[in-house]
Amino acid sequence: MRRLLALLLCWFVCTIAHCRTPEQQLTDTVQGFYGWVLLHGVNADKLAPRIKDVKGSTRFYLNTSTLEAYSRSFMRSGYFSPDFPAALARYYLPYQRQFAAMSQAEFDQLAIDHRGPLMDVEEMDNFFCAQEYEYKKRFVRGMKLTEIRFNGDRATAMAVSPYQWKTPFTFVKINGRWLISGYCVYL
Repeated sequence: MRRLLALLLCWFVCTIAHCRTPEQQLTDTVQGFYGWVLLHGVNADKLAPRIKDVKGSTRFYLNTSTLEAYSRSFMRSGYFSPDFPAALARYYLPYQRQFAAMSQAEFDQLAIDHRGPLMDVEEMDNFFCAQEYEYKKRFVRGMKLTEIRFNGDRATAMAVSPYQWKTPFTFVKINGRWLISGYCVYL
C-alpha cells in the first residue's frame, strides 16, 4: 500500500510539474520551433541573406546585410541558444568569401551556363530543410526525433517529418531548458 501511495504521489507531482524526459523536452523544443515557423516563418525568411545581382553586370554577391536581423528573428522565438547566430554566420561566410573572390570570367561563364543554385538554402525551405510545401499544425505534431544522443549539456538528434524527411539538430541545455544550437545546414 505504501508503495502504491508513493507511486501515486510521484505520478501526481510529475503530472502537476509537467515532468518530461530529456527526449520529450527535445521533441517539445523542435515542435515548438516549427510551431513558431508556422506563425512567423514567412517574415523571418524575408530576412535571410540572398544572392543579389549587380545591375548591368554578370556579377553577383551574397547580401548578408540582413544576417543580424535574421538571427534576431530566430532568437526572439525563444527556442535557440545564444550561440545559434554564430551557426548562421558560419554557413553564409564561406559563400560570401567565395563569391567575392570570383573572377569576372567566372561570372561571365555562369551567366552563359544559366547559374543554378549556389547555396543549399536557395533550393529548400530554410526551416524544414526540404522542398517547400504548405505546412500545417498536424505536420508539426507529426515530427519525431530519432538518433538522440546526449553528451552532458549537449545533445544531437534527427528530426523526422511525417514525409520521412530527416533534419539534424544540435541542442544545448541552458538553465534547465534544451535550446537549439544548430539544425539542417546551420550546424
